[in-house]
Amino acid sequence: MTSPQTKSQNPAAPIENHIEFIDYIRAVAILLVVGFHLLIESYGGLQQMERNLSFTDGNWHHLCLTLLPFSYGFIGVSIFFFVSGFCIHLSHARSKRKEYKVFFLRRFFRIYPPYFVALCFFAFVFPLTRLVLNSPINFAQFFSHVLMVHNLDPRSFYGINGAFWTLGVEVQLYLIYPLLLLCVKRFGWNKALLITALIEMPLRWAGSVVSLPYWVSASPFFFWFSWSIGAKLADDYLNKRPFSFIVGCPAWIWIFLAVLAHFFHPLAAFSFVFASLATMKVIAICITPGFHMQIPRMLGGFLQKAGIISYSIYLLHQPFLYSFAQTLTFTSSKYRIHTLLIFLCSLTFSGLIVFGSWVFYRCVEKPSIGFGKWFIRKKLSPPLATPSPVAFD
Repeated sequence: MTSPQTKSQNPAAPIENHIEFIDYIRAVAILLVVGFHLLIESYGGLQQMERNLSFTDGNWHHLCLTLLPFSYGFIGVSIFFFVSGFCIHLSHARSKRKEYKVFFLRRFFRIYPPYFVALCFFAFVFPLTRLVLNSPINFAQFFSHVLMVHNLDPRSFYGINGAFWTLGVEVQLYLIYPLLLLCVKRFGWNKALLITALIEMPLRWAGSVVSLPYWVSASPFFFWFSWSIGAKLADDYLNKRPFSFIVGCPAWIWIFLAVLAHFFHPLAAFSFVFASLATMKVIAICITPGFHMQIPRMLGGFLQKAGIISYSIYLLHQPFLYSFAQTLTFTSSKYRIHTLLIFLCSLTFSGLIVFGSWVFYRCVEKPSIGFGKWFIRKKLSPPLATPSPVAFD
């Protein structure tokens, strides 16, 4: 299959509205995230996974070490943030309506209604996450999620649905997007990226040395550079400029650094950034003029569909996986079911989650996007130009 970007980069042809390869990247990201959460739930928690899934016991033939690659699934979050920066800037820069009220309305209808439906389901319907609003703590838990500031407080960070913390960061990155554009307008892209790097990198280093409050370590500024380089790549792509000098570094170096950082403590704070830079390199290669990519038809179709519904999968998967794995773990305490078997059973169950996410996409996410487009087109149509007054002598 030829990369869909090949023709779009032809100087005689307009740049394509939809970049198919981005769906593949989203699919890889959601598979990494789901695999990571599968692993955590199979072990009964993150700490148990980190304690047991390692080479430290010297038993290299341990069966569970086959699951070790899934422990890098956290990289999927960094891929999502980078792709978000790329797509947000690409969409805004292409838009004929560049008012910020239009930008925020588009983001609202794309993100919030599906999020709110999922939030209400897990807060009031799903048994294992259900809240009873008869205490100030539960009341604050719910409304911090409604306002999407739950990521800024440790008491609500993993509340209701543990995967929701990234959505709070995401929305807050949208809020400071105009600030990024202001920096770009004033200083240019390279200096604007330097500013975001000088904010994110010291924060990450400080977080590896001391315990930072959540309103710092989970704030959008902690991810600003990793997100903004996506916007920079989109701007280069739109304006047909040579890609940033960062892209000149081979992809394997960034991938190697991201993996190495997982084991080498001094670099651990920057593994997220390395993964974002690796994503930047991969996407830059795939949108380069003349690039050809061969993907088997069946695999390509699966990845594209998974990428399209990736947001719905992200919204729904973790509580369901937790519920299923808890049931198996309770059974395993009685019958000694192997952790690998729990993982494989949970992996099979995740197919039902994907199907449910497809239904959710068709019934909630897609109609929300469509309604947002209709609302902006009908209710926020640009005012008609007022004819200039005719001067009479």
